[in-house]
Amino acid sequence: MLTLRILKTDLRIGFGFLLVTAVSFLEPNGVTGTCLFFCFVHELGHLLAMKLFGARVTAIRFYGGGIGISADTEELGKPARLLIYLAGCLTNFAFALILRDPINLVIALFNLMPVSYFDGGMILQLMFPNSEKLLNLVSLVTISVIIVAFFATALTTPTGISISQLMTLFVIIASELIDREV
Repeated sequence: MLTLRILKTDLRIGFGFLLVTAVSFLEPNGVTGTCLFFCFVHELGHLLAMKLFGARVTAIRFYGGGIGISADTEELGKPARLLIYLAGCLTNFAFALILRDPINLVIALFNLMPVSYFDGGMILQLMFPNSEKLLNLVSLVTISVIIVAFFATALTTPTGISISQLMTLFVIIASELIDREV
């Protein structure tokens, strides 16, 4: 992992992220590259909200499962933290409306899924801080439904599995398996 220190923030770039980025160029229609770009824009929405609420960003990690941002947000109130968690999705919704782009809509909805690492899971965790077992169960059930739907779609679609779909499944699974500490 390559680590740089920029403005008191650790910027970490892992091999997995570089691999996912390289694989995105293999797709002929460029959907995966477009998704990666708007995922980056999504994270910029979170960063902007963190800065607006005065949270100190300590690390940004680019890894095979996505981008993780660590910031000191514990001293912020629930409304500020909720807005920080929603900021990425709101950014994607804005781009979806302005550009009339369905990819941004998908990215926003994808991130609102109740998977523990995604924005939706973080929001549930914020709203129900004493329900860790239930939140883990919701996350596991959501991932299981996604995996079953993925393979059912792959088996029933004449075109099979695209690189973009495979990478999306990888991100979902990796988000639960990879250490989320930055």
